[in-house]
This record gives sequence, structure tokens and C-alpha cells, in this order.
Amino acid sequence: MDWQEAAVATIVAYAVLSLYRHMRGIFAMPKSGGGGAACHGCDDCGSEEAGGPASSTGGVAPHPTGTIH
Repeated sequence: MDWQEAAVATIVAYAVLSLYRHMRGIFAMPKSGGGGAACHGCDDCGSEEAGGPASSTGGVAPHPTGTIH
């Protein structure tokens, strides 16, 4: 196997891994327990005592599954 085949194999493996992670994120089931939507790490949330985002969302309801697409 020469270096081009190894480079293509590495790129294809990375693409398959990225696709797997993306699909897992899309079809992930929300964790049971908490009453609110799950935090998705955008750092846009207020303090936990406030119970919501720091800025107004303009009346847009959160996604029912708590995931971002």
C-alpha cells in the first residue's frame, strides 16, 4: 500500500466517524428526568436559578426533543 491509499483510508475513516456522530446527535433520545430542555452547550443560558436563556428568544418554543438539528 502506498501513501495515497493510506491518505484516502484516513480521510474516509474520518468521514464515516463524523457521519456516525452527526446521525447519533440527530436521533438521540432526550434524557428522562429533567423537566426542561437539555442544555446543548451554546453558553447562551442564564444562571440555573433563572431557569432559562439569558436573552429573549422572541417567543420561539424550544425543540420538543431538546436537540439541535
